Amino acid sequence: MNEPQRLRYLQALGIDSYVSRRQLPGAAATRRLALVRAETAAVAEQRLPPAPVASQRPRVELPKRQPRADSPATVAAPQAREPRPAVNASLRFSVAAMFAGGIAWVETLEGSPLAREQVRLVQAMARAVHGEAEMPKVAHFTWPMHNNHQLDQGIEAARAALAAFLQRHIEEQHCRGLVLLGANGRDYLGEGGLEGVATLTTLSTLEMLQDPARKRQVWADLQQIVLRA
Repeated sequence: MNEPQRLRYLQALGIDSYVSRRQLPGAAATRRLALVRAETAAVAEQRLPPAPVASQRPRVELPKRQPRADSPATVAAPQAREPRPAVNASLRFSVAAMFAGGIAWVETLEGSPLAREQVRLVQAMARAVHGEAEMPKVAHFTWPMHNNHQLDQGIEAARAALAAFLQRHIEEQHCRGLVLLGANGRDYLGEGGLEGVATLTTLSTLEMLQDPARKRQVWADLQQIVLRA
């Protein structure tokens, strides 16, 4: 324990000083310190010149910034969006091609599947033209043939695809003529029809089923094929 610490402990106990009368055996030699009374120390402190106070630099007052008048915010008017060009709905239709009596009978399906009565009516017309005819073979064509909108799906592409479809089946079935049942068939196939194939347009099977009296008109139209047979 050093001397200042020992003195603090003695002051805490109310003892000003403690000095052993004799040197304790084995103990280090005690340093003899002169005790300074509190009154003397206070007088000495009063005699000391006051410490020089650092002169404070004059405070520079910065000019206050005048509030700038807020200019009215310019609100950009929302630009009117240019109307997008309307996307034309892709052409959609479905065609049923029936092959019987050496004739290709093509009819546009108006949102409903081909009914059995329509197939039987075609068989009856083929029998009237050819003399005998089995149950027609039916093939379907649907446009568009794919969902890739990057490819052409217009009317010209539809006509080319339908013509290729009919040409292939007509060659396979050895048909000598083409009958378009309904006016829509001419629109989808084009006025020129198929090259090298006799083509005529008459009423649709739905029109004949709704009004059986119109079958006479169809028979008159079919005479062109009957005379060529």
